[in-house]
Amino acid sequence: MGDFLQRYSQIEFPSYRFIPGENPHPTENPLGHSYGKKESDVKIFVPDNWSNNEQYLFGIDLYNYGYWWESHEAWESLWQVAPRDHVSRDFLQGLIKVSGAFLKWHSKNKNGLEYLYTGAMKQLLKVGEEHPVYMGLNIVDHIQKLENHFKPILEKCNWPDPLINYPYIILMLQEGREDLMEDLKYSSRAEYEGFGSISNGCRGAT
Repeated sequence: MGDFLQRYSQIEFPSYRFIPGENPHPTENPLGHSYGKKESDVKIFVPDNWSNNEQYLFGIDLYNYGYWWESHEAWESLWQVAPRDHVSRDFLQGLIKVSGAFLKWHSKNKNGLEYLYTGAMKQLLKVGEEHPVYMGLNIVDHIQKLENHFKPILEKCNWPDPLINYPYIILMLQEGREDLMEDLKYSSRAEYEGFGSISNGCRGAT
């Protein structure tokens, strides 16, 4: 992973990354990192204003730092209020499914991973056909990164560390955001803490 990874939002990260079956559920368990906290009250989502949408940007930060369940939740809150039949819904759902695929990677669940990854690619390819760059992301480039990253599992059933050559989301910033981005904090490393070792071997059950 890179020595310096830019953050796009200023929202504090949760105290741990939720992995189903390994640590407390964030909202259902009293020990969860978000238990009792008020959920983000998202009433409207304007895709063209993505560069000022903290929830969208926070979802990217979460994904880039390996908070896959949490990034799913952040983006889903936007997906639920996105304009009906709008390209943003396919885009957000594609990102959500990629995060889900990484959770399946961690549990070495090949069938689940393949299902989510295939669905994500279908939706991101659909977006990229009309919008090569969408909501700050070079779709074509990101799809290529994802294809290269997931290839060892899909073709050879290998399970390397998912954060080696990780397909980060790097945004193309809109005019007017540069000063803000310069002020945001950087991290020395997005560490893959508490996830356990990744070893070879496939599991087919979903």
